[in-house]
Amino acid sequence: MIRFLIFIFISHISFANERIYSCLGMSHFKLVGASGAKEEKQNREYKFENLTLKDLNDIPCEEIEAHLMCKSTFLNVRTVDFNLQSLTIEDSISGNKGFGHYIENFTGACQIK
Repeated sequence: MIRFLIFIFISHISFANERIYSCLGMSHFKLVGASGAKEEKQNREYKFENLTLKDLNDIPCEEIEAHLMCKSTFLNVRTVDFNLQSLTIEDSISGNKGFGHYIENFTGACQIK
């Protein structure tokens, strides 16, 4: 019985620092060297756990003046600025795919899921 209570307590603590946000906003995608860009309204989910953006690759974040600032240079260059007060997000990614170099920016308003 005590082991079960300890397991429940540890499980509760591990999920206490996890937040999932649903963000609605505009995405702007541009292929470098191509004419035109694609803009569309998107709904994205962001999961933060213990100052880490949980994504395809876990991205470390820092809390700076009510912002979560996340940056990765693994495979692509990605920066995320999540404002904890206004619950807004700016997500930028730049990298290469089979069709060339691309840049994608997303700006949105979020709510806790």
